[in-house]
Amino acid sequence: MENGSHFDGDKIEKFDIKIKKKPKDGVILQLHHTVRDSHGDCRRIRFSLAVFDDNQEKLACTDNAGNIFIIDFCDLKFWKLVNHGICTALHFVPDRLDALVVASSDKFDLNFLDTETGCVYLTLSGHTDHVKHISFSKTKLNNLLTASHAEAILWELKNCTKYFTLNTHVGSQIQQIMFTPAGDYLVACFQNDTVQIWRHDTMKSVKQIIPNGLKHIKNIEFTMNGRAMVIAGLVPKLILFSMDTWKAVKSIDLTKYNIKGVQHVAFVPQMFDGGANKILAILSSNCTLHLLDLDTQELITNICPQSSSIKKFVVSPTGKYFLCILHLGEVNIYNSSLVIENSKDVMVAPEKKELPGCSTHAYQCNIQQTLANKSAVEQKMRACMDSARLRRILMQYGEYPDKFRSIIWKSLLITPKNKVAYSALVDKGIHPAYKNIEKQFTIHSTVTLKNLKRLLSCLAHWCPLFGVMKFLPGFVFPFVKVLQKDPLLLFECVATILMNQCQLWFEYAPFPPISVLAMIENVLAEHDQQLLDHYCQLGVTSQIYALKILETAFSEVLTCTEWLVLWDHILSNEPAYILMIVVSYNIVQKNAIRRLKTVDQIEKFFHLQNPINMKVFLKKAYVFLNDTSEDVHPRRFFNSFVSLEKGGCYQQFTGYPKATICLKLARERKKAVSADRYTLRELTKKSQEKIINEGIKKLDIDFDKDNDKDVKDEYYKKHRRKSTVHLQNKDESRSRVREEFLKNVFFTSDLGLKISKETAESMRTRRFRESIRPKKKRKTPEKIHSLEKEVEKLIKSCSNSDTSD
Repeated sequence: MENGSHFDGDKIEKFDIKIKKKPKDGVILQLHHTVRDSHGDCRRIRFSLAVFDDNQEKLACTDNAGNIFIIDFCDLKFWKLVNHGICTALHFVPDRLDALVVASSDKFDLNFLDTETGCVYLTLSGHTDHVKHISFSKTKLNNLLTASHAEAILWELKNCTKYFTLNTHVGSQIQQIMFTPAGDYLVACFQNDTVQIWRHDTMKSVKQIIPNGLKHIKNIEFTMNGRAMVIAGLVPKLILFSMDTWKAVKSIDLTKYNIKGVQHVAFVPQMFDGGANKILAILSSNCTLHLLDLDTQELITNICPQSSSIKKFVVSPTGKYFLCILHLGEVNIYNSSLVIENSKDVMVAPEKKELPGCSTHAYQCNIQQTLANKSAVEQKMRACMDSARLRRILMQYGEYPDKFRSIIWKSLLITPKNKVAYSALVDKGIHPAYKNIEKQFTIHSTVTLKNLKRLLSCLAHWCPLFGVMKFLPGFVFPFVKVLQKDPLLLFECVATILMNQCQLWFEYAPFPPISVLAMIENVLAEHDQQLLDHYCQLGVTSQIYALKILETAFSEVLTCTEWLVLWDHILSNEPAYILMIVVSYNIVQKNAIRRLKTVDQIEKFFHLQNPINMKVFLKKAYVFLNDTSEDVHPRRFFNSFVSLEKGGCYQQFTGYPKATICLKLARERKKAVSADRYTLRELTKKSQEKIINEGIKKLDIDFDKDNDKDVKDEYYKKHRRKSTVHLQNKDESRSRVREEFLKNVFFTSDLGLKISKETAESMRTRRFRESIRPKKKRKTPEKIHSLEKEVEKLIKSCSNSDTSD
């Protein structure tokens, strides 16, 4: 076992390739390797092995001379790696970009190559015969299975050690061995026509299968979801085996398809088949490739190139491509969808003319039929799509289809569809905290704004915490854009995410989640200490490189398409996976981050959409999820997934400090009251004015009752001059009454106790003395002084009105 690099330093030259767009036979690319010998004659070297990577972007082929060629379907390039000897097996490393495992025939070693440079960065030794089979576990990416005809070895790549060896006896050599798609079992078929199954964790034998009537077993193959297995041999018979019940489900006779024996079988996955692959590719004993539909048991097409017969074939993990290695050494690469489409006869039904007056009825029937079909499809999808199956589909295709994304998210989050409980929240109206949210955010669509207000109000009515958190509108806004057509689903999805993926965010609310940020920092320190040191040197805290992107749900740093793909993976994994996404984003972008020299530059960086390779980004997150040590893994602190309960009301959200939130709510209510139409000073002035007006009015009424008759008699008896004198006397009496009343208003306590006349005189004298001292500050409060001015104005207005009368 060696760890190092054996590269001579020469640069690898890459060449362009051209792929056919829509060929009739489905062959998009042909490969052949021709060289000239010392005499100048052309000699063709035959290809022997080929393998696709999991992302179906690259293909590795090797020939009989040990030359390895890499074909990149994304960049349309190909190049040749350094020759390390004849290869007996190939396989791409799933958790590392641009890495290839090559089994050498010289010392039976396993060399790990970098496909971009051709250098060997790891070598595993331990086999005693040529390695024929290589398989990686999809659940534990550090576990590698390699096997020859005589032995099988399980490797722990993290420590580069062997932890299990399976030795065979004479007559029971290994024909094929692999991990199941879920990674929980190992399955092997032997030369003595038996199939053995072991549990991966304990390596204990679980099942032994001895098929009846099936001899010379050559091959086993699994569907993408791992629930069915096909066993094939040199006899014209296939056996379908259920991994759920451990029983044979179906036996297919191949003689009716003119197939006399089977050399190799493989499933061809199709888009949206749910991982239950229906199309099986069969390489018959006469070197012809057949595509068989297992549902209808009809033969789709036969592939037999005119130039040569087929020696081997390989199907890409997602079924987009498959290739055939011919006996003459050429490689034909096919587009599977083109092959299937060209093989089917498209039948176009003639149009039927509608009778007059029947269009409305037909339209209504079509609508009813469409709705019925849609509901039936949704029920079937929710019944058959469990989280484990959906996750396997996601790992193969990288994302969920846009057409069914809302249904898939609904199935993953197990939303209860509580219409009554949701209606009760909606009926409470718009929450005061989000009444004027349009002033904080610029939203051009009134429909989107209405849906955002309704969602935030329902969350705040459900739990008072969500009426206080300022980041919440920015967090839920992308979900509103995606799911706004179904408000009930939108609320339940967001509520479930807040309960699970955000379960530790509110421990110290309304302050930052210190525990979550500490977990992210610990994981970053374990996987990239240099980047963390760079942050520490600049004084950048986790609130900048982690909290900013968490509070916006990654919507500021990713495009719409990238954001949808990311949340497909977040919702399909455990709640702690979202923290690994944060660490992965920082590490993937570390080359750009290291060029930034100030805190402001880094803070702006996490508010911009920076270019990113989504496949590398997500792969690293899965690696961190599986390889992070248990001491710092966030899984220790996160609770398992909890869905909303079905019923008349939703369960309470309790993951926050209630006392702190109640105190904050009380302060905000106090601010809202003080920020009303009138200030406290204005309200006090108005109340005093009201008291004064009512008192004066009452005194005037009492005074008029006593003097009304005298005034009238004298007015009619005496002249106008004498009446004027009488009115002046009346005004003087009224002014005296007013002074007494004002004296009682200003110089009485809250209990209404009157102050003596001497005390009032002394207080007026003291106020007059203080008023003639301009240099010293007045001891009378400003509020009382202003109030006195207002009262004086009011008295003048009353006296003017009386005089006019």
